[in-house]
Amino acid sequence: MIFSDIERTDAGPKLSRETEFGFMNRSARPEIAAVRCLLEQLAGEYPASEQSDLVSRFRSGDDAAYKSAEFELILHATLRRRGYELEPHPTLPNGSSARPDFLVTTPDGSKFYLEAINPSETNEDMSGDKLTEQTLDVLSTHAHRNFLVGVKTRGHPKTQPSRKKFLQCVLRWLDGLDPDAVDKDVKEHGFGDQPTMTWRHEELEIEVSAIPIRPERRGKSERLLGIHSGGAGWISPKTPVRDAIRFKGTKYGRLDQPFVIAVNHDGYGLRRDDEVEALFGDEVIVFQVNAPNDDGQLRRKPNGAWVGANGPEFTRVSGAWIFDRLSPYTLTEQTGTLYFNPFAANVAPLGLREFAHAYGIDGQLVWSDGPTIGDILGLTKDWLNPQQQG
Repeated sequence: MIFSDIERTDAGPKLSRETEFGFMNRSARPEIAAVRCLLEQLAGEYPASEQSDLVSRFRSGDDAAYKSAEFELILHATLRRRGYELEPHPTLPNGSSARPDFLVTTPDGSKFYLEAINPSETNEDMSGDKLTEQTLDVLSTHAHRNFLVGVKTRGHPKTQPSRKKFLQCVLRWLDGLDPDAVDKDVKEHGFGDQPTMTWRHEELEIEVSAIPIRPERRGKSERLLGIHSGGAGWISPKTPVRDAIRFKGTKYGRLDQPFVIAVNHDGYGLRRDDEVEALFGDEVIVFQVNAPNDDGQLRRKPNGAWVGANGPEFTRVSGAWIFDRLSPYTLTEQTGTLYFNPFAANVAPLGLREFAHAYGIDGQLVWSDGPTIGDILGLTKDWLNPQQQG
């Protein structure tokens, strides 16, 4: 079992300093119980020889290991439901000591290697200072009708900041914002340009950004905290996706089968344009020097995972299956998109086009929809609210 067989009575929200496993294991909330039940069911379908290692990663107390195990478990279940066979950590015939997550056999007998990765938007320590975490916990025990908040911290305090003063400052600031106006701006320009404020205590700076709640969900949130990251400087959502593919792209050497990397973006606001730029390069407008009437041409910089200064790169990667914050809570909304690499040395099996995907035709990308992960796993829209079913 992943989780302890105990009676649970604590229905409080997750605290900033609490690990993912710690919260999941102690929470008495019905939706958390539903997630625990699903994960236990999916773990029971995992190869018996690998279950001990899987459970150890869930219970390690390391949130990165927890999320990695969760992502692999969901991918394993998704493919199995579609008739695929998965062999965890296969030995490679090229002599490499490294082993990818899975060797997958499709229903028609084709094979490919699958690697899963949860990239982070910063390499810095996300846990932060204990005094800072205790301050931020107030955002997990209070809510605002119209907004969640993203939080970025810089520096460390010497004494405990006042949680009451911090909370009051944040709530007053949010009260002065128009959620509809912020929501419209986010939809037009994306996340990163939303309103922010900075609260200071000694050497600690807490930058707070406003995240509008969807109109139908306003007044229903039980917490303020939506995103927390450490360190300075925003990183574009495309950057960790691109870097993850580059990092895994040559790890296993030359392979005898196609190689697909599944990337679960764990930041915020990943858009289709970000995915394309991560793979094929940033979109830019190029103007001619000394040509004042030149309107410019739209081109791509050679800085994508698959296109570099000298042409196609990482051609061992046959496809990138990109998800945006896939978790048990988003299964009924998430499809992911499997991008087929047009420059791949080994073409990914065409049967994978049963999932939402994108591929190139005459130099243009074409997208095709697919089922949600929840549909594949047989989940209803209200599966996280057992009392509403039936």
